[in-house]
Amino acid sequence: MKPLACFPSIVASLAIAAPAFAQPIAAISLPSGRSTTIEAPGLTRVAVGDGRIAGVVPVGTQQIIVNAKAPGHTTVLVWTNAGRREYDVTVTEQTLDDLAQMLRTTLDQPGVTVEPIGRALVVKGGVSDQGQANRVADVLGRFTVLAKNQKYDIVNAVTVARPLGDLQAALGSAADARDVHVDYDAKGNVIVSGRVRDRVAAEGVLQRVRSMSGSQLAADGKVIDRLVLDTTQQVDTHVYVLEVDKTALTQLGIRLQGAEIDSSGKVTYLDPNFPVFENPGDLAVRGRGTTIAPFVRARFLAPTLDALMRNGNARVLSSPSLVAMPGTQANFLVGGEIPYIVPSGLGTVTVQFKEYGVRLQVTPTILADGGVDSKITPEVSDLDFQNGITVAGYSLPAFKTSRITTDVVTKSGESIVMAGLLRRQETRNVDKIPGLGDIPILGKLFRSTRYQKAETDVVFVMTPEVISR
Repeated sequence: MKPLACFPSIVASLAIAAPAFAQPIAAISLPSGRSTTIEAPGLTRVAVGDGRIAGVVPVGTQQIIVNAKAPGHTTVLVWTNAGRREYDVTVTEQTLDDLAQMLRTTLDQPGVTVEPIGRALVVKGGVSDQGQANRVADVLGRFTVLAKNQKYDIVNAVTVARPLGDLQAALGSAADARDVHVDYDAKGNVIVSGRVRDRVAAEGVLQRVRSMSGSQLAADGKVIDRLVLDTTQQVDTHVYVLEVDKTALTQLGIRLQGAEIDSSGKVTYLDPNFPVFENPGDLAVRGRGTTIAPFVRARFLAPTLDALMRNGNARVLSSPSLVAMPGTQANFLVGGEIPYIVPSGLGTVTVQFKEYGVRLQVTPTILADGGVDSKITPEVSDLDFQNGITVAGYSLPAFKTSRITTDVVTKSGESIVMAGLLRRQETRNVDKIPGLGDIPILGKLFRSTRYQKAETDVVFVMTPEVISR
């Protein structure tokens, strides 16, 4: 076979026909029914891949008009004296293009673009922090319903350069948070990890993260605690459950007395008015008390409770100590369980046990300042046979229940007193002469009814205390 150089005429013809290198592909997006112009100096030839989607009309040898006909994708090839250029033409529906323009106007975010592709709007680009990304997501969420009604999709392809901004640097400046790291997950949560001294330091770090990451959190985002503690802390809640009768309750609630104890242990009750001294130096003479500004007042609560118990006006139902991890619920119950009949259909019944008595639920949380936030739910319940019902031949009692749910913030070692959970019991005894006592109207003359009422108040005295190990 002879080399190509032996055929000079062929080599010359190939050199003339060889075009210049093709230029990069350009993208054109048009709504159906619209047209655009392409500059093509030295135009020699033009071709379109699918004439049903787009049409091309040469204008002399300098320009080409592209007409959008129907939604879809096609390619337009343009040959000029400088070479060949390829255009990727996307024709969208008029409504989708209008929706894209509405999104662009609403977002008005530099670096973020909206491109219609097929039956979807692709939002792409980059933002500096998660706050801007959340704003973009919020705007797209408002357009989602409108797009879905017209069977369009909105795709969020926006990237975030620094999701948490300067939050990590701000935490690093704090002495108790130098080993703490913050990260952002795909669900919009801020994850706090690392090692701190104890629970108090951990709550301080979490509080700073919540205050500084407000704009970075998603609408349903949370600050997730994954901190490791060098010292484990628990909350020991000492509980005294007192049952106080009505007279003793009046004394406890209204006639709080002061008291002094001498060296031999003798208790001396003072005037019900609180002793107040304007000279703080009197504290040295008295030997006990609490200074508040320029005033001094005596301590009186514990001796009063002791007096009630000695006089028989109150009794301790229970005195447990509930130890729980911060954020974990602790429970105790003084009472019992009663079998309860529950119909299960087809003439059958099942037996379940229902608790009753005195119940307490405590969920303590250690605060950043060392205090304790206790969510407390005390409950008192009694069986009520008078208002019971009969099911499948079984007599089922009702329940009388008193319940309180509250949040109380105290310092470690301070006491909480909760009262107002009344327990009322009413007993009725009927004595009658058999036969005569059952006669209508006249039967009341041959019988007597004796009522006995008992009313007590269950008082909870709780003292949360932080313990470390």
